[in-house]
Amino acid sequence: MEEENCKESPRALEQESKIFFNMNHFGETIISGEWEKAEKYLLAFTKLDDNSYSRTLFFELCKQKYYEAMCRNDHTEAVNIFWKDLKVFSIPQTRINCELAELFALKDLREDEQLSWHTKATSARAKLHDDLKLLVKENPILQDKLIFPIVNNSALLSLIKLICPSFQKKTRGVKEELIYLIFQFLGEEEYKETLHKFEQETKVFFNMNYFAEYITNGEWDIAEKYLSAFTKMDDNSYSAKMFLEIQRQKQKKLPSRYAETAHLYNALKGLVENNRILQDKLKFPRMDKSRLLTLVEQIMDWWVPYHVNMMPNDNNETISLKDIPTVPYLIHDPSLVINNSSQEEVLLAASSGDGFKERTSLADVNSSVCTKPMEKSVIWKLQQMNELSECRALVLPDNLLEGRVVRLIYSGSGDSILALTQNATHKLWSPEKENINMQLQLYEPSSTIVMTNEIGADPKNVFPCFAMKGSYLFSASGGRISIFSLETFETLATFANPPPTATYFIFLPQNLFAIGFDDSSILIHCPYAKKTKAKLKGHENRITCLAFSYNLNVLVSSAADAQLCVWDANGWKKLCSKFLQCFQTGSVPENPIVNHIQFHPDQIHLVSVHEGQIDVYEAPTLNHILQLVPEKLDLPITYATYSCDGKLIYVSCKSGCIKVLAAATLDLQCQINLTAYAQPSTTSLELYPVIIAAHPSEANQIAVGLTDGRVHVLEPLQSEVEWGKLHPLGESREFSTTSG
Repeated sequence: MEEENCKESPRALEQESKIFFNMNHFGETIISGEWEKAEKYLLAFTKLDDNSYSRTLFFELCKQKYYEAMCRNDHTEAVNIFWKDLKVFSIPQTRINCELAELFALKDLREDEQLSWHTKATSARAKLHDDLKLLVKENPILQDKLIFPIVNNSALLSLIKLICPSFQKKTRGVKEELIYLIFQFLGEEEYKETLHKFEQETKVFFNMNYFAEYITNGEWDIAEKYLSAFTKMDDNSYSAKMFLEIQRQKQKKLPSRYAETAHLYNALKGLVENNRILQDKLKFPRMDKSRLLTLVEQIMDWWVPYHVNMMPNDNNETISLKDIPTVPYLIHDPSLVINNSSQEEVLLAASSGDGFKERTSLADVNSSVCTKPMEKSVIWKLQQMNELSECRALVLPDNLLEGRVVRLIYSGSGDSILALTQNATHKLWSPEKENINMQLQLYEPSSTIVMTNEIGADPKNVFPCFAMKGSYLFSASGGRISIFSLETFETLATFANPPPTATYFIFLPQNLFAIGFDDSSILIHCPYAKKTKAKLKGHENRITCLAFSYNLNVLVSSAADAQLCVWDANGWKKLCSKFLQCFQTGSVPENPIVNHIQFHPDQIHLVSVHEGQIDVYEAPTLNHILQLVPEKLDLPITYATYSCDGKLIYVSCKSGCIKVLAAATLDLQCQINLTAYAQPSTTSLELYPVIIAAHPSEANQIAVGLTDGRVHVLEPLQSEVEWGKLHPLGESREFSTTSG
């Protein structure tokens, strides 16, 4: 706000948030003699009876105001100040009489003597400023609110550009997008005065709801001031008519009745909507709740564990910004078609406090019934996709079809895809540098080496797993864990000789490696120092998945015993555990295997995937939030994963379909049937998706591994803003470089 030269908004935000007491501003009001403003500012942070320091602060302000009234020879004001304000400080009656006598003795001062009083008042303000500054510093209520942290120039704008590097808009710039995000934040925090001052100082959004409130209440001065921030009387005929009507109302002797002001508002609303200066400032864009906080928390969640722990990469260098999490959008475009309500009503709601507070958060329910908040700002289309023309699908080129795809992952940048097949063979697709379209090609190093895992003694009980760290791949298919170079495909090392057999592993902070085994144990290992930090025991069957929250510093494990366990990374003690439960039957599912778990980008909510149900929990307590049990026709579920922004959950089923769910409610947003992205199998092989990988920065792109060994990349059509929702008119998107 300060950088954008806003004068009133920062002061209002200081008062409404109560986070920072601006001594410079407070001092300026004292030096300039703006006593009402000074008292109002101080009252936002402390009250008269909080402590002796606060009491003295208010008394000194009031006393100076009283004496300056005497200086001006304004006897009436001085008496009013004395009796209305100074009396609250319980001044003895004898002192009151003395002060009054002195007050009336000033009545006949000559002009030069009055000038002398003015000089005295100016000097007194300077002294008062110094005295009050000391009182402020000593006041325990204000002490921790006086130091403003050192912030880089345009820090917030730089942060937004960093987390959304591919930002390109035809109608708005990134600064304007940021202003809308701040509008939403101010509305959600109910900083109403700041919000409306910021609207006026930025001139980006004309809040029709706010304007209507003061018109219908007959508060013409405020309405005129708000309108003046956006347009002047001589701008055009619409503006002139609005100002003339407001001035006519101000000159009326009798106040207008509510019905009259409501009718007047309807007339003014028409003038506003037809005024070309205001037309592009009336639509508030659609965005997820707490969007600005989410963006900032996302970058902080990434930065803090790496920066604080100084985690080195494989070359013993600090982590670079290329690993930073990115988002595909800041805010959505304004709604063009509104269901169940007129566009104007919804825009008014969006711009009001209630509109800002509209939530689509995860519901805290303990049943299979999910809340379904109404989507007002999108155009819904047919949920079922059956034809190849209904989505954009790309089959990655492959001449090494060696069994079904069992593991699939994007590189951190999203420009490469890595797959592991049931036959322990790895395949890597990456863009060819010479190819201007950056289409993905099956990568084959000049050495013609193929990355192949050691297969376990019992192929039927093999549970493949892998994890990427920079240009290195850790992988296992029932045998020892192999470390491969993704550049040369060479096997650099092997470790963890079975038994027990590794069934899942992930990287943790401080160069640690968590390995889950088929004997139900979990090993916390440092591969570089070749030391074991801890061995965790809490499950009764093989470990199926591990997930780590950098926010909470906890590890969550799932197993083939229908159980989830939470481990504290400080000391590796088990914090809690919970068994899977189907709320339709009230019992643990017959098949106890939890196939997959994954943290939401907020690092708090956790999705659990079972062949018969999807569950969402809240870590670290594992409070149950949501559950979805699909129709039997689609069961079993083969896999599920969050989109990179956590807004969607992609679910693959043995029936061949991919369900796109709204993560906040588990409502079905779109269903992509097998015929929409893959040709039927010409062999006896049953064709269906086994695994899904979500693109790390494109929320609507996924890669899908099938039973025939092929990998498909899917995205919505250009006409859609996301799966199941039509794109606003006049915009189109390009298929990302990953998919050519």
